[in-house]
Amino acid sequence: MTTEKFVLPPKQDQDSELYWQYLHKHDVHLQKCVKCGRLRFPPYPSCPHCGTFGGEWTPISPQGKLYSWIVIQHPVDPRLAAEVPFIVALVEMQDGVHMIGRLIGINKDKLKGDMPVKVRYDDVYDAFTLINFELAS
Repeated sequence: MTTEKFVLPPKQDQDSELYWQYLHKHDVHLQKCVKCGRLRFPPYPSCPHCGTFGGEWTPISPQGKLYSWIVIQHPVDPRLAAEVPFIVALVEMQDGVHMIGRLIGINKDKLKGDMPVKVRYDDVYDAFTLINFELAS
């Protein structure tokens, strides 16, 4: 994957810093509300379901299923021209939360809803890891 040429590392803040640190260790942790117990992605200062501030970081399974997807045919940035077509997937993780990332290593014509997928960790820079997905074996 050539994303290294155009991916700018995200600006980490107090809500997302631990997410990126765990991801760089090739581990997915998400915030879990201490009141209602629901996971949330992306990181927020408070629970979008019940409004409780804070949360605890908890590991989740790297397994999921393909919920929805879009095939990018036209690059919105000229630096992506060599990457098209590529697939951006919405994945329902085994723990119930939905996450977004590229789906790597599968032909767009073979996509089916509920296909089993798993997290793929792509180390883009020394201190930055991007979450993507690939077919689960």
